[in-house]
Amino acid sequence: MPLFGNAFCPVCNRQFEEGDDVVYCPECGTPHHRACYNAVGHCVNRGLHASGYSYYDELNQTQPKEAVSEENDGLSSLFRNQNEEENENFGVFNPFVIQSPLQNNSVYEKDEQKIDGESIADYACAIRTNIPRFIKLFKEFESKKRKISWNWGAFFFGSLYLFFRKMYKHGVAFLSSFIAIIYASVFATAKLAPNYVEATKNFADLYAQNKLTNDDLVALSKVPDMQRAYLIFYIAIGAIFVLRIIMALFADRYYKSTISEFIKSVNDQLKDGAAFVQAPMFPSQSIDMDQKQMKKYYLARRGGTSLFLPILVASAAYFIISMSYYII
Repeated sequence: MPLFGNAFCPVCNRQFEEGDDVVYCPECGTPHHRACYNAVGHCVNRGLHASGYSYYDELNQTQPKEAVSEENDGLSSLFRNQNEEENENFGVFNPFVIQSPLQNNSVYEKDEQKIDGESIADYACAIRTNIPRFIKLFKEFESKKRKISWNWGAFFFGSLYLFFRKMYKHGVAFLSSFIAIIYASVFATAKLAPNYVEATKNFADLYAQNKLTNDDLVALSKVPDMQRAYLIFYIAIGAIFVLRIIMALFADRYYKSTISEFIKSVNDQLKDGAAFVQAPMFPSQSIDMDQKQMKKYYLARRGGTSLFLPILVASAAYFIISMSYYII
């Protein structure tokens, strides 16, 4: 016999039946299958809570009055008793705890395949964004169907993309290579084209005074040091371009190895007896989660992406590169 007339779970859109493991939002009363709630990580109507939304009020408006009156007492006590019993298990939403990493991706919980011996669900938690693309690529790398792939993010943003995906070791390696190319080009220019700086300074002065003529441009282009400087510049640009191609071709493989090492490290520690300890920001905001749930949140928090880190790295790289001109 269906619960609540013809009510459906808002996550899987399956009708509730007697015997289903159902949990209710403590704020609005919306029922969910427990597995669906755990997959989403919060009430699907969470965005309506601030407006005072109540699932029971909506039920009163959509069901015939006779049906509502018959179910009124039992449904009210069911909400109250179920909420009191399950509140500590599925929790009140805590804005200071990262949201579930498997929102709209519960399918990976049922995927029994493994990558490097670790579950697909763990990979989905750690990846967090653009999960289908990376899971597909990782499976192909695992089965040897593919050795390399093309990553446009790595091509256009270089090492900043690696830091965005928290590939710290690879990010540092490629950033160091990029800075080394810049420094090498600057030192080569200073050594092989010492008059280049003076020539460009004269060019800038004439341009600022609006005294630059076509004859000056022709003469400047024929300065040997200027030609050498252009050649060094083109070589540096070519080297950076090659570096970007390498990053674009291997970034996904680097990411697979980074995520695999991270997940293996966490699971090995758990096998050795380690355990997660929940530490809410405020004592009043305690959420009782089991080890499996805390593991998901940990993988998501330590995995995923970072927008702040690439900005910080870009600022530091700009400062280091700028210093090269003063050193010379």
